[in-house]
Amino acid sequence: MSPPVRRHWGGTVYTPGQVRSEPLGYDREALPAGRSLPEPPDHLLRRAVERCGQVVVAFQSKLGDSLLAFGAVAAVTDALALNGRTVPLRTVGRYGRLYPVTPSAPCPWRSSFRLILGDESGVALAQPTGEDHVLICRPERARCFHDGRHAHPFLPARYYLEVERRVGARLPGEPPFLTPLSRDGGAPAGGGLTVAAVIATSRPDRKDYGAERFAAAARIIGERTGRRVRLLLIPGREERAPRPLEAADGFEVEWAADIPLEELATLFARCDVVLGNDTGLTHLAALSSARAEVVGLYGRHSHSKWRTGLSRHHALATPFSEHMHRRDLCPVRDSLDERDAPRSPLSSIPPATVAETAVLALDRGTP
Repeated sequence: MSPPVRRHWGGTVYTPGQVRSEPLGYDREALPAGRSLPEPPDHLLRRAVERCGQVVVAFQSKLGDSLLAFGAVAAVTDALALNGRTVPLRTVGRYGRLYPVTPSAPCPWRSSFRLILGDESGVALAQPTGEDHVLICRPERARCFHDGRHAHPFLPARYYLEVERRVGARLPGEPPFLTPLSRDGGAPAGGGLTVAAVIATSRPDRKDYGAERFAAAARIIGERTGRRVRLLLIPGREERAPRPLEAADGFEVEWAADIPLEELATLFARCDVVLGNDTGLTHLAALSSARAEVVGLYGRHSHSKWRTGLSRHHALATPFSEHMHRRDLCPVRDSLDERDAPRSPLSSIPPATVAETAVLALDRGTP
C-alpha cells in the first residue's frame, strides 16, 4: 500500500488513545440495560419518551447525514421499548422515508404529543406544535465518547450515546447502534462479480475519485480474482455520464443513472463490492447490503465519523482524513482546508490499492 494511504476495516474498535474523545461518564459494559445513569437526565426528553403518542422521523436535507442519524432513531425506539411502550412511528421527508417501519400493535396511549427527530428541513415538514418535543440531528455537534476502553467515533454511535445520556438510562443497543436497511440480494450471479462504483459526489473538486480510476480498480479486481466483473457506475441526481469506458473480455460497464433510492438500495443488495466516494449513496450501500464489501474513499472528512460502523463498511483515507479522524476535527466546523495540509488529494490513492482492499475484504468475508 502507498505509505500516505491508511486502510481501516469495518467494525474496527478504536481506543481513546487513537481518537480524541470525551468520557461517557459511566462504564457502559458493566451496566445492565435499564439501569439509571449517574448524571441527571434531560427531563424534557425523558418526559417525551414517557408520554408521546407518536414518533416522527423527519429527514429532508442530505442523504448521508440522514442515514447516519438513524442511530438517534434507534436510541429513541430502544428507550420507548425500555419503558414498555409501543407507539406508532411515521416517516416524513425525502430521506426520512428510508427508515424501516415495522407494523406495530395499536397504541394503548391516546396522546397528540409527538416526539419528532430529524434535520431542520424535515422537522419543518412535520409541522411541530408547541406540545411536540423536537430533536434536531446536527452532525457537526455530535460528540465522540469513550468509556475508558473503547472510543465510539462512528456517527450513528455518537447520536445513540447522546440520546442515551439524555434519557438517563443505559439503553440495550450495542455497536454499531443502528438498524441496517438490508435487503435480500438473492444468490450470487454465476461466478462473476457485480461491482458498483458510486461516482456521485457533493464536492467534485475535493471528494471525487473519478469514474476512470474506479473502473481501473474494478478491472484489477477481476484480474486478481480471476472472475468476470460487471461494473455499475452510479452518479448523483444531476450528474452527466462520463466519457464512455471501454469494456473488455471479462469486464463490462453499465451506467446506472436516474434510479430511485429504494431501487438503488435493492441494486446494492445484489452487489458483491461497492466502491465509492465519501457520499450518501456509499453509506446507503453499506446499510442496504448484507453481502457487499463497501470501500469508501476519504480525503476531506474523518473516515470514522462518516461511516456506519458496520463490519463490511471499510475506508481508505488520505493523511488529511486520518488527521480529522485522530483529532476529531471537521473541516467545515473548524474552518480547516485540506489544501493547507501536505499534498495528498484523493487521486493519490492508487486504483491498485482500492482493488487490493476490495479483494482482501472479499477474502475476509468468505465463510
